[in-house]
Amino acid sequence: MADYNESAYEREQSSEGYMSGSGGGGGGGFFDGNSTPCERLIFDAQLSSPKEAVVALLQEQDILPIEMLSIGTTSVVAVLYKDQIAGGIASPAVQRLRQCMTEGYKFKALVISKNDGQVRLRVSGA
Repeated sequence: MADYNESAYEREQSSEGYMSGSGGGGGGGFFDGNSTPCERLIFDAQLSSPKEAVVALLQEQDILPIEMLSIGTTSVVAVLYKDQIAGGIASPAVQRLRQCMTEGYKFKALVISKNDGQVRLRVSGA
């Protein structure tokens, strides 16, 4: 887990430990619950709490790393772009993603669409 210290980022964390915000979306894709083996986990998601300055740089088809970061005593799942936080992941599958990452699996996010600040991602194994 990487260490990251940014108070504004920390304030955006929900009680579940992942980023909230950017309304709507989530779900979709190929996620079928906690029974999905980590090596086959693929789902579509919305970028949550998007960082405007970073999102402005994103383009469709960009492949972004997903990391678990430590914010104080909380770990969060974040999507990165050139070592900057682009935002979090809004999806019912985020809990399974967190479990798989804790087990050592690596994941990436493909930007499948971008409409102003709304970014759709396809999450899959790295």
